[in-house]
Amino acid sequence: MLTIAHLSDLHFSKISILPLSLKRFVGTANLLITRKRSYIDTHLFKLPKLLKSLDVKNILITGDLSSTSLKKEFEKAKEFIDSFDENIKFFLIPGNHDTYTKKALKNSYFKNILKSQNILDTKHKKIHFHNLSKNWVYIGLDTTLVTPIFSASGLFSKEMQIDLTAILDKIPKDKNIIISNHFPIFYKAPKRKLLKRSNALLEILKSYPNIKLYLHGHTHKSSIINKENLPIMICSGCSSHKKNASFNILQIEDDKCVIQSHVLKDNTWQKDKENQFNFS
Repeated sequence: MLTIAHLSDLHFSKISILPLSLKRFVGTANLLITRKRSYIDTHLFKLPKLLKSLDVKNILITGDLSSTSLKKEFEKAKEFIDSFDENIKFFLIPGNHDTYTKKALKNSYFKNILKSQNILDTKHKKIHFHNLSKNWVYIGLDTTLVTPIFSASGLFSKEMQIDLTAILDKIPKDKNIIISNHFPIFYKAPKRKLLKRSNALLEILKSYPNIKLYLHGHTHKSSIINKENLPIMICSGCSSHKKNASFNILQIEDDKCVIQSHVLKDNTWQKDKENQFNFS
């Protein structure tokens, strides 16, 4: 059995006293006015002990480790990751908040500070590939880009479409695939928050039946979508909310997956709903 913890939208934050970009100024103002009251990170540091007790060996984080892509925010995220047992493997992809400004992207804060973890390979700069087990493969997509001030969109580019198709064609049909991406496919929101060219990605998901799971974040709401001829689409919710924080534990076998949701109640992580899906 493959046991995976799926977390997302951790939003570690530090206040920038002199934000040099207009977007970071707006983001810092939003952080001071609303986000600081809605998010907390202390309960995240209770996860290492909990996940060790659940025998979790792999942790997938589907983006937004930071709030405004500050270097100090990523250092805080690294402190969190380093608090886990060294035998646990992390698979990280960025979210829109992790490529918040051109400077953050240029300095590669996300990759450089977290470089000891499994982030992106060198051949396909936007795609990460890893064998999780004999029968399961992980593919992480970086669909982030620097966006205008009030935008939080992503892009599944034509180049990514070509690269992903080439990778999928090389994977044996009897191997099952997990794809992670910060952005959901189905999301009712303004265009400024959506994944551009999501239809192209959707067609790929339809074309490869051995893609069994699609894990994402971004919506801040825990959800599971199970549609015919598509992988099971799972959002872990926001793991750093004060009131409704959540994450998932996935217990995966060749023919089924059990998804155990955990939520924060009275400042303690507790089991919530359990769902089981058969792949055959």
